[in-house]
Amino acid sequence: MAKYVLDDTDREIIELLQQDGRMPFLTIANQLGLAEGTVRRRVARLLDEGILRIVGITDPFRIGLYTVAIVGLKVERGRIDPIANALAELPEVRSVALSTGNFDLVIQVAVKNNDELLTFLIKKLSEIPGILNTGTSLVLKVAKEDFGWGVN
Repeated sequence: MAKYVLDDTDREIIELLQQDGRMPFLTIANQLGLAEGTVRRRVARLLDEGILRIVGITDPFRIGLYTVAIVGLKVERGRIDPIANALAELPEVRSVALSTGNFDLVIQVAVKNNDELLTFLIKKLSEIPGILNTGTSLVLKVAKEDFGWGVN
């Protein structure tokens, strides 16, 4: 499968959508001096290629998930992929990342309160075979959360 190469127009479209994911194609077209159909086709291709996703993102603290934690997990190396997949299926888990350093996996968890976090850490994680150790840090405040990764 050929790798899709972004050109300057794709990059400009992505940057505008990162500012406002609901920006109408006509507005993008006018700002970039393009036809609306061109923008529509390019966005469709970016979506089809998996380069771009347009999603609604909630602030966990504003929807009642007041306990957010970063959990590092040491796991059996031969089971890292099945463990990552099992973690990804849990509704409390917002993200799963394979990492280097002190932990093999790092997850972000959002729950209503400390009791739910305790249940998650003690019960739910213990049901996944191959997790050897965990380290948990509570998120007290998010100073920056930016989903605009840049497309330089």
